[in-house]
Amino acid sequence: MAAADVWLTFSADPRESASADLKASDADRDVAAAALREAYADGRLTRDEYDDRSSTALGVRSIGGFLPLLVDLFPSGPAPVPAVSTQLRSEALVTYRRDLRDARNGWLFVSGLCTAIWAATSAAAGELLFFWPVFPSLGVGIGYASTRLNAESRIEAIEDKLAESRRARRRDDDSPS
Repeated sequence: MAAADVWLTFSADPRESASADLKASDADRDVAAAALREAYADGRLTRDEYDDRSSTALGVRSIGGFLPLLVDLFPSGPAPVPAVSTQLRSEALVTYRRDLRDARNGWLFVSGLCTAIWAATSAAAGELLFFWPVFPSLGVGIGYASTRLNAESRIEAIEDKLAESRRARRRDDDSPS
């Protein structure tokens, strides 16, 4: 975990006064514990310091409580400008919702089309045939369910792609023509 990344892995930046009073999640405590393990493995903490800080990190109730535990281990620098990260997050959410809608519509289309073909062939045969549309419907439905169930990881991946494309665009703009 890079030093700059520690602060960005919390659900809210502990360095920002606006987020200091927000309730900490188990994931936030896990981030702090991992950062402390890294610092201990690097030799920046003694065993006693590591034990004390780790037990304190597990009991932290607000995001701001992580700051005194980590500030001397990881450069804090200025907090990132929230407008950019908020804008990036909202763009990623819009993209994710569009992807989710497309996955749902694809599932409905495939299920509806296959069911219509089955119904037509059953009617032509004069009897109910084996309901084979369940197989393509399940196949496409698994993709839709995967998109829906892995929402946070997909949103983060979209954010990463957007951030990388912005960095690449900035590099292209900054390079001499």
